[in-house]
Amino acid sequence: MNGPAIPAACAHRPTHGGLVVPYVSFEHNGLPVFGGLDPGKRTRAFENGLCQICERPLERWFYVLVRPQDVGIGYAPEPGLHPPCLVYSEKACPILNGTKDTYRSGGVISRHPAGRPCDDPACSCPTTAPTAETLVRAGRKADDWDAWMLSADQYELHRDAHGAAVGIQLPSGPKRIRRVRVSPERKRGLALVAALLELGATASPMPGPR
Repeated sequence: MNGPAIPAACAHRPTHGGLVVPYVSFEHNGLPVFGGLDPGKRTRAFENGLCQICERPLERWFYVLVRPQDVGIGYAPEPGLHPPCLVYSEKACPILNGTKDTYRSGGVISRHPAGRPCDDPACSCPTTAPTAETLVRAGRKADDWDAWMLSADQYELHRDAHGAAVGIQLPSGPKRIRRVRVSPERKRGLALVAALLELGATASPMPGPR
């Protein structure tokens, strides 16, 4: 399988089927489970400010992938990405590039990638619990995704009640917002908002009292 061109930032990463294996991907007996997050690697990436794709430290500017519901809870549930790694992910990931309409169903962590139960007693997959995020996504319609550009001084972790890092805090003022995956429904909503804003900008001001 031929994938998009691999950026220099990811040249050191292993590949599978022509695609870069993201650092945070769960691996089963040496085989990557694309779309499955390894809880331990995810935590390490959060705590050390690492890119979820290339594993290298994030720099002055980085992106976080954000869904509409993430804005409501105030944090992004995945580690950040370097700009080149984001551009690559937009092309390589079937969820982000729109070629897949739903998330994988079933337990991607607790089962063999081919769908068979794992019978290897030495494998970590039966004892590696899926993240809450993985459980929520399973089988659901793919979300809309944006990419928020943040600066290094905006890197702040969101932690659960036990102190574990579960996301990157979303600031009120990102440097920019890049549309990544936009559903037809959201396109109509964005077009309506834009039309209303344009109408408000061109409307004549109400006459004041005489």
